[in-house]
Amino acid sequence: MGRKRRLVLSALAAVGVIVAGAAPAGAIVNGTPAKRSQYPFFAVIGSGCGGALVTPSRVLTAAHCTEALLHTDRVSVGPRGELRRVRLRAMLPLHVRELAKMEREFPPPAGDLMLLQLNRPVRDVPFARIATATEGLTAAGTTVTTIGRGASASDGSGQGVFRSGAVTLQPPSSCAEELGTQLLRRWSLCARDQRQLDRADPGPFVSACVGDSGSPLLAGPATEPRVIGVVSWGPSCGEQRDPEIYANAVAGRAFALARNPAWAPQAAGSPRVVGTPRVGRTVRCAVRWRVRPTRRLVYSFYLDRIQVQSGPGPTRRLRASDRGGRVSCDAQGETAGGRGGTETLAPPRLVR
Repeated sequence: MGRKRRLVLSALAAVGVIVAGAAPAGAIVNGTPAKRSQYPFFAVIGSGCGGALVTPSRVLTAAHCTEALLHTDRVSVGPRGELRRVRLRAMLPLHVRELAKMEREFPPPAGDLMLLQLNRPVRDVPFARIATATEGLTAAGTTVTTIGRGASASDGSGQGVFRSGAVTLQPPSSCAEELGTQLLRRWSLCARDQRQLDRADPGPFVSACVGDSGSPLLAGPATEPRVIGVVSWGPSCGEQRDPEIYANAVAGRAFALARNPAWAPQAAGSPRVVGTPRVGRTVRCAVRWRVRPTRRLVYSFYLDRIQVQSGPGPTRRLRASDRGGRVSCDAQGETAGGRGGTETLAPPRLVR
């Protein structure tokens, strides 16, 4: 990764990403405190990522913000912090395919976009419109607004205060180190604080930082801004003359607004161990699927929470060595929209 730090998104620190050397866009460094009422569609995802309400029941965020949902699936929307739960999630299928090819942990591959379906619509908060390509809001030289509640200092401190800042879109050629392939250039937007061009200005410069991953990049009229990007990652938090990278929401507009996206697998409720838990008998891992995996479906059985079997089959024949233990199970799989499955183990049953 060289000098780049990974934007560590934050399930652990309630923040966006930083790459072991590259920082993600978090709370806006060198930004200006803003009112949530100015951007009522802004959402806080899980343990700290940002997002934008793009329909009454959908939030657009960064695909790598999956980690922010590991410990809580809550989403807080609007100035009053209306709470919703994530019912379904879908990564951009192209991003899922590129993830499978990765031989590194960070930075994220092309198309760092994820869609969240909420358990209930948010009716009293205006949602944000995603810009169309014909509006021409992603042209190099366009001044745009980045918002978030992540770090306000280059060292990652000062999180929690909502801020905004102005940055300028750059031609992909000026971000060759960060956007080294045609695919990355198509699915990314590169932005910089214009003051970075003045070598006499020491900074810090306006930049997203730790805690801002998934937050929207906005363009167009201040009274009705359009979402054009999503905070993805960056080599630093405004302390060097590095650009910051946003996933291109305009390119992903059809995905975000699709009637039936490829949702990741999701179980409805907890799995169950069905059958008589007795040595010599066969038990089955029963799962009710809200979205069933279409590939790589794996059932795992556990004895006293230690995995003892894993594979495509949903059954296990109990052995003498299982007696006295408590058997439970879970199931995981994939669709074009990502990986998922049961979120908890089945209630354990005593093997006799």
